[in-house]
Formats: sequence, structure tokens, C-alpha cells
Amino acid sequence: MTTAEVRGTRDPGPRRAPLTATVARLLPRLVPRAGALAAAAVLAVLAAGRDRVPASALEGLLTVLLLAATLQLRRAARRAPGGTAWRWFARATTAVAAGCAVAFADAVLHDATGHPLPVPVASVVGASVLVGGAFAYAGLTRWNQSRSYLRDPGDHLNGLAAVLAGTGAGNVLLASAAPELFTAWPLWRVEGWLLGCTVLVVLLGAAVTVAAAGRLLRDARLWVLAAAAAGLLAATLLVGRDGPAGDPLLHVCWVAGFVLLAASSLHERPIEPVAISPQTPAVAVVVLTLVSVVVLAVDGHASAAAGILPVVFTGLSVLLVSTRVVWLVRELEDLAASRLQARTDDLTGVANRRALVARLEALAVDGLGAGLLLVDLDRFKEVNDRYGHVEGDDLLRVITRALEAAAPAGSLLARLGGDEFALVVPHGTERGGSAVGRGLVDAVVAVVRADARPLGVGVSVGVAALAPGTLDPDDLLRRADAAMWVAKAAGGGLSVFDAEADAAARDRAALLADLRALLAGEVRDGVPGGAALTEQLVLFYQPQLELASGGVVGVEALVRWRHPERGLLPPVAFLDLVEEHGLMDHLTAFLLHRAVGETRGWSAGGRPLRVSVNLSASSLARPGLLAVVDRALAAGALEPGRLVLEVTETTLMADPALALAVTRDLTARGVQLSIDDYGTGYSSLAYLTDLPASELKLDRAFTLRVLGEPRTADIVAATVGLAHRLGLRVVAEGVEDGATLEVLARLGVDETQGYLHARPMPPAEFEGWLGRRPAAAAAGARLG
Repeated sequence: MTTAEVRGTRDPGPRRAPLTATVARLLPRLVPRAGALAAAAVLAVLAAGRDRVPASALEGLLTVLLLAATLQLRRAARRAPGGTAWRWFARATTAVAAGCAVAFADAVLHDATGHPLPVPVASVVGASVLVGGAFAYAGLTRWNQSRSYLRDPGDHLNGLAAVLAGTGAGNVLLASAAPELFTAWPLWRVEGWLLGCTVLVVLLGAAVTVAAAGRLLRDARLWVLAAAAAGLLAATLLVGRDGPAGDPLLHVCWVAGFVLLAASSLHERPIEPVAISPQTPAVAVVVLTLVSVVVLAVDGHASAAAGILPVVFTGLSVLLVSTRVVWLVRELEDLAASRLQARTDDLTGVANRRALVARLEALAVDGLGAGLLLVDLDRFKEVNDRYGHVEGDDLLRVITRALEAAAPAGSLLARLGGDEFALVVPHGTERGGSAVGRGLVDAVVAVVRADARPLGVGVSVGVAALAPGTLDPDDLLRRADAAMWVAKAAGGGLSVFDAEADAAARDRAALLADLRALLAGEVRDGVPGGAALTEQLVLFYQPQLELASGGVVGVEALVRWRHPERGLLPPVAFLDLVEEHGLMDHLTAFLLHRAVGETRGWSAGGRPLRVSVNLSASSLARPGLLAVVDRALAAGALEPGRLVLEVTETTLMADPALALAVTRDLTARGVQLSIDDYGTGYSSLAYLTDLPASELKLDRAFTLRVLGEPRTADIVAATVGLAHRLGLRVVAEGVEDGATLEVLARLGVDETQGYLHARPMPPAEFEGWLGRRPAAAAAGARLG
């Protein structure tokens, strides 16, 4: 046994030395940062001693640094969030590196042969710097787009127009403040210098704008770029008397800016998109237009040194701005169209649910009241099924026009989907809404009657209203929906929201939620379980006594729900919810196992009894019912003949063929079948002869009247005679007094059940009651 096993721990295996692990973890982070710091230090040394460094060495080193920055930016483009922005920054460094490479080649050739390259090196380097600046601007705009929900395809037009307008303004200012430069410098150098300054101003402004608009004021990378642009601008204004490539210090500053940009990409941050107002491009257009107008107005009073250049630059800027305005107009048209489409129903052209909710929210914000009518077309699906969806859509359009005509002025009609509409009436009340609702019903009825086809379409309208200051859109929708469903349950027409009925409906909804939670526990072998289910769902037992001997021969299992908050609930309080919402399968399986198990306990104690369990229509139609019954009998070790499954006539007639097949399979196993509430349904005598039943249970409606109504007594006597001829026993339920018991005995009833003998009791109480009763010597032991 190892030491780790002795100590009760698992051997973690060989461990990496702490120092090695730390170095391995930090090395990928430290090396690029160390390289960036070293590059910055080298650039600082070069800036300080640029006059003592050979031109070839300076340009070569700058080229190497730019290529390294390019590699890092491309790496960031592959790995970092917002990779498109880093890809454009990499293109910017590539462009500047190309200019440096040309300068390096020129310097090497000059040192070797004494002759420079046969190209205007300064112009090439200046152009590369300007292209790099343009690419950097494109990277900034992509950075903004990757961090906001705004996608502005006209950013490049804004940037180019800004450069042109700024250059035009620079010409005017320079012609007024320093006209001698136009004579001291060649025109291309003046314009190149002004272009360089303007590009840097645009870069600086773009960096600040992106930081503010994209909520990136704490992002150090943007401020590094802004600081680099500001430093380059200062160097260009103060040092660059020969243009962007005229002084080594200026060239070093450009390279330093891009190296710092590459270093900033080492710090990756997750992207958190934010919404940016779509008015931002429009504001930029307005600003550029004003600058161009001012330049054109001032140019006429400035020195003529600049000539026509300010007009050319500002004219081009105005052209680009005009193009951008056209784009903006189209974008606004598309936006308006998309907003209209987003709030309009495609089929009918009226408002949709989104527009309805927006109108209700606006009324609520204004502190106003409103009435809401929900209109639902009844049996409209039959139109689609019979005549097709095209005809159904045409009918919906016609009904929509009729509803619009019947709606009061200032209201909003919306189609919520399918065949459901809603009408918002500002300042509406329930009384006024009722009048409007009757008009809507009449309008739909008129349309349906006017149609040449035999349509059975009806309409249900729910009306609700909330007073000023209390308007809650969700609550108003819920109230109108509740009222509409009341109208639909009544067969159509108009219904106004009823607070008491709504409270009852919400109470039932809460009860249903509790039922779902109770019956949704773990299921083992097809039987729901869990402590809550076992504690809350209990069976009460009501005994069945044989008239001939007075002995107890059976019990009927009746479910009760011991709700933790509502107390003990009878079946009528929740069984309809179980049936409506498809929960009966779980409940039946649980109750069968419980009833069989508890009955087996009494049988083992010397009191063999039958146990009757009710089956609903859904349980009888369940494909797995036979397996559930088999598992319950096997788990409880009860003889099949001691289990009686009670079904009503209505349940049997829901699907006679299926009922006959299932009941025959059940009785083939030895399980008994009882026809419950006999005499109140509508089953035929012919069908009764086919059923493999063992028992008829007379409904309490006959039992309660048999003493005072001779015709009822005759019906009971005939029923008993028929049952006995078919080999069935007859159990009368609802027996409450001795006189009724005597009449039933005289009429030949076999067994009775009711309050005269005992009320339904929980298992422990029933067991005590059973111990005080005499056993039926023969009848109690027989199964039939």
C-alpha cells in the first residue's frame, strides 16, 4: 500500500517544478512585452542620437521593427476579439514598412555607389505614411464596429471627406498665417505636409470618438493610439519642415507609434457590444459640410498664395459628403420601412403584437387609461380545412376591413396572430368597451352572413379596461384574454372581465402548477414516487357491505389531496385538472399501486376484500394501462379477482371499440369490471351484453329516490333483474338510511355503499373500523 493510500488520498503523480511551471506560464506573455519595451527603448535612443546613426542602419532597424509589429498585429488578428481591426492595423504597418524599405535601399545604394535610387524616395516614403494612416483609420472604424451594434459602411467616405476638408482648411490657414511657405517649398511638399497633418488630426479624432462612442474610455490601447497620433502631429507641425519624411526624428516617431500599437494588441479584452445612436454618421456629415462651407467662404478673403487648391479640396469633400448624404437618406428610408414592417401584420396590413404593446406602453407612460378588446374567431380552422388557406386568408382580410370600419376613431386595431385580433381604445372603459365589442361582433357576423359559402365562423370578444394611472400593459392583456376565454367557453359573444372569475381561474392555475410539481417527480417502473407525492396523495376507503350477510366484502378507493396550504381536498377540487392537462396516467399508476398494496395488507390480516378503483376515459385509452395493472398486482401480490376497475357509461361510450378491447384484456387477467353510475348515461342494452362486466353500480340519483318514487323503484327492480340475468351483481351507492336499505334489499340489490355504513376513511381509521365489523363468512371470501 502506498503512502497516498494510507493517508486516504490519490497520488497526483509527478509534479512540475514550481519555477519551471511559472516560467512556462509567463514566458509567452513576457517575451512579446519585453520585445515591445526593447523596441521602445531602441527608438528612444535613435531619436536622441539620430544624427550619429548612419542612415542605412537607421532605416534598416526601423524596417525590422515595423515588420515585427506587422507579425504581432497579424497574430492579434487571428486570436484577439475584433480581429478585423488588427488586420487593418497590420496593413498600415506593412505600408509604412514598405516606405522604410525603400529608404533603406536608397541609403545602402548611396553608401555603396554614391548615387541614390532613381526614384523620388521622399515622395514614396511620404505616400507610404499617408497610406498607412488611411489603413489605421480603417482599423479604427472596424474596431468601433466590432464593439457596437452600429454598422456604418460609409465610414471611409467620412474619413476621406474629413481629410479633404481639413486639407482645404489648412491651405486657407497657411495662406493667411505663413504665405512664405508656398514660395519656399514646392507645392507638392506643402500639400503633402498638410495632408500628413490632416491625416493625423483625423486619426486622433477617430480614436477619441471610438473611445467615447464605444464605451472604451478605460481601454489603454485606444489611448496609446491617440497618444501616438498626438505625438506624431506635434512632431509634424514642429519638426517636419521638409514633409513627412524630411527629418529622421519624424520617421522614428511614426515607427514608434505603430510599434506601440502592436504592443497594445498583446492585451486582449472581451468584446462587449453597446448600442450607438445611428445619428452619429449624420452628425459627422453636418460637421464636414459646415467646415467646407466656412473654407469656401473664407477663401475669397484669404491670401491668393494657396490658389485654387482650397476650392478643389473642399469641393471634393462636398462631393463625398453629398454621396454620404444620399447613402444616409437611403438608410433612413430602409430603416423606416423596416420599422413599419416590424410593426405591421403582413397578411392584413394592420398593426401587429409589437405595435399593440408599444401603444399600451406609451399610454401607460402618459398616465392614461385604456380599454382593450380581444377578438377571437371561433371555428375559423374549419374554413382553412374545408376551403384552403388562400380562401381563409381572403376571409381574414375582409373581416379585418370590417373590424376597422367598426372601430372608433383614435383606436388601434392589431392582429395578434392566426385568427385573433386586438383593439386598443384610449380612455376606454368597460361600459364603452362593451358597446364597441357588440359592434365588432355585429361586423363579423355580417361578413360571415354575406359570404356565399356556408361558414360556421363565430366570434368571441373579451373586454377589459384599466383606469388612468393604473394601466399595466401585461395586466390589461391578461384580463382581456381571460374575458375572451369566458366568452369562448359560453359559445361565443361578448364577455367583460370579471375579477371574481379571474381570481378563481388564477387559483386553479396555481393549483394546476402544484399538481404538475407533485406528479412530476421521479418515476420508477412506470410509477411516480417521491416523499411529497406519498405524503400528499392519500386514499380514503368506503366499505361495501353484502345485504344478505351484512359483512364487509369490498371497499372503494377514493383519492384525496392533503395540500400543504389548502388542507384536505376532495377529488372534485382537482381531478378535472388532472384529466384536462394529461396528468391522469401518472395519478392512476400511483393510486393503483397504493390501493393494491393496502388491500393486500388487510387480506393478509384475515379480511380478504375487493378494492374498487375508478378509471377515467384517458386512462382507459392509455396504451400502457394493461402493463400498469400487471405491475400493480405483482407489486402488491394481490389476486387479480380482488381488483375491480370502475368505468362510467360515458367513459365506455367515448370509444366503444377501444373500450371493449381493453376491458376484455383486463378481465382475461382475472380483473373485475364495474359499470359505475349505471342509469345516468346513454349506453345501450345491446352494448351492455357485449361488455365483460362483473358489476353494476346504481347511481345515487336512483338510490336517493327509490323510497319515495314508485317509478324509480320499478326502474331499479328492472335493472336488478336484468343484471342478475346477465350474471352481474348490483351495488347501490349513496345509501344513507335504514328504510332505503330495506327497500333495496327487497328489490334484490346485492351490495350497498353509503354514509349509513361509513364515510370514506383513511387507511388506519378504516382498519380500526373493519376490526369492529363482522366478517362475511362466505360472501367476503368469494371474488365474484
